[in-house]
Amino acid sequence: MNLILQKKKKITVTKLIVFFLFVNCTLIELFTGWVTIQSINLAKDLMLTIDYTPLVTLIGAVVGEVIGFAVYALKSVKENTAGGIVYERAFREMNGEPPAEG
Repeated sequence: MNLILQKKKKITVTKLIVFFLFVNCTLIELFTGWVTIQSINLAKDLMLTIDYTPLVTLIGAVVGEVIGFAVYALKSVKENTAGGIVYERAFREMNGEPPAEG
């Protein structure tokens, strides 16, 4: 029982922020798609030209997702490669060395 409790990891703040960013941007993308479809239907019913301006919000949502993922990936690479924080700690623990201070 105690081993199960020890293996459960706490989700980091960075992962929560990236998760929130992806969920938020996905909701924006879905809502934009819905609004565009409604605009097309309304334009068809009223015989007007279709308004595609809601699609402009997709630029910000997609760019936000890409930048968020890129920053998270860079942070992860720096932590998990040789010389990184997590890599060095895991290497010491595997060799039975005490964790470094500082």
